[in-house]
Parts: sequence; structure tokens; C-alpha cells
Amino acid sequence: MWLFALFQAETSFGRVVKMGTFGAAAAAFYAGLTSTPQSGVQIALSLAVIAALWLHGYREGRRSSYASAQCDAEIREDEGRIRVAGGGVDLILHLASRTLTVNKVAKRFVSTDAPGEFQRLRSGRFEWPFRALALEPELVSNARSVGAVSGASAGRWTGEERTASASDAGETTALAGERAIGVYWKHPGHGDRLLFSVTGPAGKYEAIDRVFSIFAAWIDHEDEARRAIEHRHQAEAWQRDWEAKRLAEELDHTRRRGGSAFDEADPHMRIAAKAAKAAKAITPSSRW
Repeated sequence: MWLFALFQAETSFGRVVKMGTFGAAAAAFYAGLTSTPQSGVQIALSLAVIAALWLHGYREGRRSSYASAQCDAEIREDEGRIRVAGGGVDLILHLASRTLTVNKVAKRFVSTDAPGEFQRLRSGRFEWPFRALALEPELVSNARSVGAVSGASAGRWTGEERTASASDAGETTALAGERAIGVYWKHPGHGDRLLFSVTGPAGKYEAIDRVFSIFAAWIDHEDEARRAIEHRHQAEAWQRDWEAKRLAEELDHTRRRGGSAFDEADPHMRIAAKAAKAAKAITPSSRW
């Protein structure tokens, strides 16, 4: 199997070129060995060419294996982190920072609509919101796709429908029995941008759609918890303000009735007056 790396290439033409180069290098190596005297330079150059061909084939084989692997997800709910790897995709979703980190994605998946830096590096970091959009294949001559949001993210993107030419938007066209999924990021100034799209058997990239739905549910739960805390703080602030006003009104009413005798005769009311002043001084920002 190691010998196959000498002929591994992405295209048939590349394999033909590699086989021709390998044959020439092997012939040069043999000629260098049998010549009198032996040509050390010729032998070294031919071995270097053969080693370079093998290294290129080995890396190409690793890349092909990575792109054809099943896309799996590693979900760590306690850390608020999800990693998706396989099938030419390697990305991480962080709940703490609400970011999508794309470590690597196959070149053929990258969309021409993606930011230029992402197209060049095929990696990047993007802040929320982002989503995965399942594209249902349409067997029509113009190869147009209609996007429908699936999973828990449907509530967030209700009513959205994307209809675009696959060739114009950089999306891959799904054949019968396959499923296409696009990963979108909402640019602050330019709206939704397709970062990359993958196409394969129905179960190969199911993990991508699933983890983006799970991440959207985590975001919703975190937002609800934050809103509940804010509402509780507002209620407590209103309660403190109401109690301070009530005490102030009672003290004012008592002063009008009793005059200066209030300060000497009722120490409890003096304590209440001090508490009312302290309650007025406390604000939600200073407490929380």
C-alpha cells in the first residue's frame, strides 16, 4: 500500500504525470548505479524526485481519506463546546464566547460568497449568529435549490426561504439520495453569508445539522436564564424603591402630626428613617 503513494493524485492527468516522472527517475537511478564510474549526483537527484513523489502521494491519500470519512460530533455539554470533524470538515462551537471556529474545511466546499480571508485560509472564527441550512435537492434542469431551516433553529429563522442558483452561490448540487447542508454566518453589515456547503449521503453530514440545532437550543436556554435574572433584578429594585417611598411618606406624615417630638420620643421611627435613606441610596447598578 505504501507504493500506491507514488501514483496517488487528485486527477487522472496528475496520475499520468506522476507515473511518467517516477519512470524517468527510476531509469535515472538505474543508469547512475550501472554507469562507470557511478554518478552520485544522478543517484541523489533521482532518489530525491522519488521521495518527493511519494510524499505528495502520501499527503494526497491522507487528504482523500479525511474528506471521505464519516462526519462525527463530540458534544461536551459541561464545557459548552461541540466539535465536528470528518468528511473534509473540522469545526468547533463555543458557548462561552458564542463563536464558530472553523479549523479546516476542504477547498471544494468553500463558497464564493464567503469572506475573502476565509476563502484564502479555509479557516476562521465567526461570532453568533450562525446556522446550518439543510438544502433539499430539486431534480430540475436549472439545478436550483430551495433552503429550509431544520431542527431547533427553525424557530429562530422562521419564515426564511433561500432560493439561489448553486453555481452562483457556490453551493454544491445534491443528487438523488444525497443531502446538501450549508453553513451560514450573519455578517453585521451584509446579512447572511454562505461559508461552505457539503453534499453527501443522508447520514454522512447529519452531525452538522444536529449540532447546530443543539447549539441554538443552548443559546436559547442561556438567553432565557439571563432574561430571568434581569427580571428578578428589576423586581427587586422596584420593591426597594416602593419600600423607600412608603417609609418616606410615613415619616413625613408623622413629622406633620408630631413635629419635633418625633425625633426624641420615637427612636424606632428614627431607625426607620435611616433605613429609608439607605434604601434610596442603593441602586440596581451599585448592588449588582
